[in-house]
Amino acid sequence: MTDKNRIIETLGKLQNFFEEHNEKGWTERTKTAIRQIQEGKTGNKSVLCDFIGAGMGGLIDLYICAENGHIMKRSETETNEQLANLQEEILTIKNALR
Repeated sequence: MTDKNRIIETLGKLQNFFEEHNEKGWTERTKTAIRQIQEGKTGNKSVLCDFIGAGMGGLIDLYICAENGHIMKRSETETNEQLANLQEEILTIKNALR
């Protein structure tokens, strides 16, 4: 699998996660990133840095819970562990890119 396809697949999983939990802002951000990669409008690593970069407002700051208006199908702990696993997957891909 190419880097591009692996990134699109992983961002697709992330998009599904956001849609499932009613996280509208990140759903749109993820859709945009997938489209940019598919169209070759941006570098793969720069897109992933947008998700796993340092600073406020990054994906690492996101916490899924009912109080934030999210739809919960599992416990907060299980849900946020799933999010952390997706974040780790993106970080692993990003770190492997040249």
